[in-house]
Amino acid sequence: MDEELRRVRQKLLALSERAQQEGHPLRWFEELYTEANRDSGEIPWAAMTPNIAMVEWLANRPDITGKALVVGCGLGDDAEWLSAVGFETTAFDISPSCIQWCKDRFPNTNVEYRVENLLDPPSEWNDMYDLVVEIHILQAIPDSIRDSAANQLPGLLSSNGHLLCIGRLSTSNIPDEPPPPWPLTRTWLQSRFNSLTNIVFRNFVKEETPSIDRYIAVWTRN
Repeated sequence: MDEELRRVRQKLLALSERAQQEGHPLRWFEELYTEANRDSGEIPWAAMTPNIAMVEWLANRPDITGKALVVGCGLGDDAEWLSAVGFETTAFDISPSCIQWCKDRFPNTNVEYRVENLLDPPSEWNDMYDLVVEIHILQAIPDSIRDSAANQLPGLLSSNGHLLCIGRLSTSNIPDEPPPPWPLTRTWLQSRFNSLTNIVFRNFVKEETPSIDRYIAVWTRN
């Protein structure tokens, strides 16, 4: 890991630990976006392009259409891509600074950007979405509240809706970098979404980060 990325990740760890100690385990997201001062280099997950694993999977599933929800939308690239290919897209993040950054990046967007908390999503979202996209969010949530966050996702799906999750997979291949994120196990993921039908669970690595094991997983609600 280069020194600049190590510095950013050490900052994430310090913010996360302090937030947990003070009883506000998700507060660090807003602190991170505020302190970034619109420098995307301070947001380690901000690739500024849509997630390629999401794009490739959906490109082979033209039957999936309708309303999409992006969980923890970051700087909006995934949401904007979904909107561009025809989804009626809502995207949310717990950080007001993050959502305002999205709105400023994409002033003519068709995406509905909202400040919301995954631990307490709006009741009108229940049973609403044909596609729910969760990329790198559950792995960034502390273990103490991760179950509660994951438990909210199945209820957001419409009948026959799809939940698409992408993140780091916990294996013996451990990268040399501080958390967060905290890689997730397949066992934990399957247990959280056992009310749904799993149709995809595939491991992969990125060419630029071969030391990090990742997963793409998809469930449907019958």
